[in-house]
Amino acid sequence: MTEHFTGHNKARREASPNHFFLACAILALSIAFLMSAALAGATAFRKEWQFASDAKI
Repeated sequence: MTEHFTGHNKARREASPNHFFLACAILALSIAFLMSAALAGATAFRKEWQFASDAKI
């Protein structure tokens, strides 16, 4: 009886995605999101800085 459950758990473990792969994918997506947010913020700040320097002239 225990063999049946052991085999079942092993099959479930092999069918589920690897936790390491899942963690790497989540980490990569998080880094990509943060980089895009930083780039958008930097672009907005640069445009604001440009408008401020144009106003001084």
